[in-house]
Amino acid sequence: METVKTINPSKVSDNVKVLIEASPLRGSNGIIWGPDNKLYVGSVWHDAAFIVDPETGEMEKIEGSRGTDDMAFHPDGRLFFNWITTGLVGVMDTDGKVSVAEKLKLGNDGIAITKDGRIFISGQFADSHLYEIYPNSNKEPRMITDEGMRMSNGMDIGPDGKLYGSSWVTGEAIQIDMETGATTMVGDKQGAILSAAKFNSKGELHVMDAALGVIYKVNRENRTFELVAKTPYPATDNFCFGPDDRIFNTSAGDGYVHEITGMDSHRVIIPGGLGLSGGVTLLEKNGEQSLIVVDAFAIREFDPSTGVAINAVRGITMATDVGWMLTVSPYGDDSNQVVTSSWSQNFVKLWDTNTNSMIANFANFKFPTNAIAPRKDMIIFCEIGGAVKRFSPVAPDKATTLAEGLKQPFGLVYDNGDLYVSEDLGGRIVQILDDNQVIEPKVIKDGLSSPQGLAIADGKLYVVEAGKGQLLAIDLSSGDTKTVATGMEFSTGKLELSNTKNWARSSVAISGNTAYIGGAGAGNVYKVSL
Repeated sequence: METVKTINPSKVSDNVKVLIEASPLRGSNGIIWGPDNKLYVGSVWHDAAFIVDPETGEMEKIEGSRGTDDMAFHPDGRLFFNWITTGLVGVMDTDGKVSVAEKLKLGNDGIAITKDGRIFISGQFADSHLYEIYPNSNKEPRMITDEGMRMSNGMDIGPDGKLYGSSWVTGEAIQIDMETGATTMVGDKQGAILSAAKFNSKGELHVMDAALGVIYKVNRENRTFELVAKTPYPATDNFCFGPDDRIFNTSAGDGYVHEITGMDSHRVIIPGGLGLSGGVTLLEKNGEQSLIVVDAFAIREFDPSTGVAINAVRGITMATDVGWMLTVSPYGDDSNQVVTSSWSQNFVKLWDTNTNSMIANFANFKFPTNAIAPRKDMIIFCEIGGAVKRFSPVAPDKATTLAEGLKQPFGLVYDNGDLYVSEDLGGRIVQILDDNQVIEPKVIKDGLSSPQGLAIADGKLYVVEAGKGQLLAIDLSSGDTKTVATGMEFSTGKLELSNTKNWARSSVAISGNTAYIGGAGAGNVYKVSL
């Protein structure tokens, strides 16, 4: 197994520093206690599963694992994984070899295995079925039930040998008949987003509320919840019990692993941080600059000088308006509002960073990879299929096409009526507006390796050349190109749902002699002296 590493500091140019660090886990999901007294933790954003020492925090990637939402040990010692964005169920044999055990619909999420080795898997978000699978035979998976919004993100087998889950949306703890699919509500809390259900050694059922980041003990006789632990932030994902009923929990929003040591106390095992950092932008708020970073499960605000966190609004899938934001830009000259986009959740949104609320959601476009708003009456966005379009927020159904046939367009920058676009897969920067007039795409620079984020400052077009981990400056008058910074790590390649580590593209924001760059890869946000 390979120890997790980030970028090699020796390759980073002297004018680059990591301003905001990613979590080592890049988002943490399913968590279980292993027979070797180690924690096993899944990470969808890191596209892997890890073995974590609960005392030291030392972690190892399980080679061959994919983006794991949940996992469970079989009585024979094998480890089964749910690779949620592919529908694959993985298995690690006792010799450490990982292979595919079964293929289900995309969205396979919760998993529970009985003492006699029966394996049950629940779908969530993209699917809502409950299955029993038979990986040791040629028998097809058995679909037991479709519970819709009541299906569980994290399940467990109770001391009575029955299957228990927690409803993501309806706030119910449920018992599920593994033969008929009939469900019995055993606990209820309106407004809760129940992300996991687990039993301790006493046979007591506990559930996690991701909306508040708390854990309740369920009284199954009177169907009530008792608060037993609080975590630092909402957008938690899962938890497990270790020996002596020690409680460990994960956070999809912040990517940490903690041991819960009391009602309001915890011990850090793996520190939190950014998970899938995407867009970055700067806002002038009350005479001070703020750095806004979107991080898939959160929109965050930092001090651009120090990288100290100021604010964060964490999102919960299917329950909050944050969604999976992947880009962010100022909304006109507004000091508080931004425009965001997400190709993975298919939206362009307007967001107010002052009220921490959504202003509008435009969800009728085809996988927008990026969006900017030079003015409040004009939003420009590009689609994964190759089009660049423009619309007014008051008439989103009347979007006009500015260009088509580009190869995964991403970077957008508008300056005094001129619009430039980067082709992530085409290796080019093209101009498609000249003095606000649509023109045939004019090549500004080609032969680049995955050009992504764009910005203009002092007559120079700055380009994040993600394939080479560097920032370029192109003089728009002479065409001369200069390499400004090197050694950064970004994501490249075709955008597709099955490759979660690759969902975000790089972007760049410039203030004075400083550039701020984000965009997956190592998950960090970089600060570059120009």
